[in-house]
Amino acid sequence: MIRNKKILTGLNHTQYEHPFDKAALNALEGTPGLSLVGNFITKHTIERIYTVQHTGSGLKVTKDSYPKIYEYLEYACRILDIKKVPDLYLQWNYNINAQTVGSENPIIVINSGLIDLCDDDEIMFVIGHECGHIKSNHMLYHMMAQVINMCIDMIPFGSIAAAPLQYALYYWDRMSEFTADRAGLLCCQNKDAAVRAFMKMAGMPIKHFNEMNHESFIQQAKDFKMLDYNAMNKAIKLIAIADESHPWTVMRAAELLNWMHTEDANVLLQYKKQLSFGTKIKNKFTIGK
Repeated sequence: MIRNKKILTGLNHTQYEHPFDKAALNALEGTPGLSLVGNFITKHTIERIYTVQHTGSGLKVTKDSYPKIYEYLEYACRILDIKKVPDLYLQWNYNINAQTVGSENPIIVINSGLIDLCDDDEIMFVIGHECGHIKSNHMLYHMMAQVINMCIDMIPFGSIAAAPLQYALYYWDRMSEFTADRAGLLCCQNKDAAVRAFMKMAGMPIKHFNEMNHESFIQQAKDFKMLDYNAMNKAIKLIAIADESHPWTVMRAAELLNWMHTEDANVLLQYKKQLSFGTKIKNKFTIGK
């Protein structure tokens, strides 16, 4: 079995945390009403409701039921030094995506399209992204972002009073994706795979998977990066209230590409030649215990 991933024993989430995530979290924690939403989630067992929803409709992945798929998760947890492996479920959806729900006992739900349309390292990137949310202690605030609309009626003057908290939660929720993308890279440890995953998520047709032009997408991300960041940051904040769950895919790629070449990333991954762009990756990677 090939075992070519670096295990990041003792990893702390602050070692890969994105500054946008940190700044948005600081703003969120100073927003009135945050504890009220947290108490609502605890009192009304919202986490349990979400968990039942997914466990009642999806396929549970275990060592016995779907061992190859389970190994992706188990290996990602080993790499990120996550002690408790979360439950994993499959759901029928051909978007290349996954999600994590719950706070105290989070579960990861992956789409069947992720398994069918991605190679091993691309899958590791996406599952590592979800594990990154857990490693970074994102899940309670993620739950808050998911249920904030349910809490509005509890707050005097309804949506008017809740608007600042809603705004702060949705904005932080997006910024936390940048941190989770870094965790995904730490798991797949393959720059090309991260780029391929973004290209597929951005809309690459299946018929053209064998014609992917990494360089054109990288250039698109670089061009995006050259935009006025002050203006871009304001634009993101303005659309945050629209309840989108992720930042724009190309922006995520641009941010991750930028981090790939930093000292922090190189220290964590100790990049070797085979991790550089242009390497042809074959779908023969087998995860070992």
